[in-house]
Amino acid sequence: MNKTILLIDDDEDELEIFQGALKQVPFPMQCVQALGAEEGLKMLDTVQPDYIFVDYNMPRENGLACLQALRQRDGLENIPIVLYSNYIDAEMEKKALKLGATLCMKKPFMTGILARKLKELFNGELSPGKNR
Repeated sequence: MNKTILLIDDDEDELEIFQGALKQVPFPMQCVQALGAEEGLKMLDTVQPDYIFVDYNMPRENGLACLQALRQRDGLENIPIVLYSNYIDAEMEKKALKLGATLCMKKPFMTGILARKLKELFNGELSPGKNR
């Protein structure tokens, strides 16, 4: 059974990188992308993701605000949400975890590194503080 990832990110290049990494992951996965928090929240009316990745740096509403809105939405209580960004410091991670992120993950620039991290996530090997 295919698992679905919702990637909320304003950068379309991220979808390409993500798709390339998913091809290297030995699990049946598909990725749908929302170009920003507002679009991501609307997509949840028709898409039931198994994982949600949220970029921190987005226009209008940053990833922490998006994370907070996601956690207030019914039906997402058990969905892992990953704050996904080029830069994550300890303070940002602390705020994200307090708002309900499952974990925080730096965006790897190489698909092979992202594929390895995704495998670890899907196997339950990643945990807060271990992934920066």
